[in-house]
Amino acid sequence: MKKDSMIRTQVYLSQDQERALKALAISSGTRQSELIREAVDLLLAEKNVQPYQWKQALFCMKGIWADDADADNRMQSIRQEFDRQKW
Repeated sequence: MKKDSMIRTQVYLSQDQERALKALAISSGTRQSELIREAVDLLLAEKNVQPYQWKQALFCMKGIWADDADADNRMQSIRQEFDRQKW
């Protein structure tokens, strides 16, 4: 992974987590930051989170109302309901 494509962030760990992470880094010869990125990747994979997942879902909706003759009225009704909401 290129350093210029990374975002710097700060993470708070418990003392036990920090000790264990440091020990793992030393024993594996891997930097703590790389181990943290690996842990984040594992969590995201486990939770089935994918970057830009919302874009794929939106793309799959393309044409959903293409054959609906009343689509214009339905959309107008949705917009009016949205406008009535007090956010």
